[in-house]
Amino acid sequence: MNAANRSRFVYVTFIRTTPPNLWEALTEPQFVRQYWFNTTVECGWKKGSPWKMVRPDGSLTDTGEILEIDPPRRMVIRWQNEWNPELKASSIRWTAR
Repeated sequence: MNAANRSRFVYVTFIRTTPPNLWEALTEPQFVRQYWFNTTVECGWKKGSPWKMVRPDGSLTDTGEILEIDPPRRMVIRWQNEWNPELKASSIRWTAR
């Protein structure tokens, strides 16, 4: 399937906080575990860095790559589901700003 034929969906979430606090919630392990079902995120937080979300047992839930990053204002991640074969066939571009 080429890019022109892909489905597109947009999730919009409004969070009442400051950019530094949201950035911390997205990148700091203790906050990620709290909001993402006890998973952790492993990443170098630089453009081109691999990104992965890991369960406590070490299994992967999601992987990806940092496409754009401007702390604490903007982060774009290519996001690939790893546990559901149907979802694994597609890749998601996720933007936080």
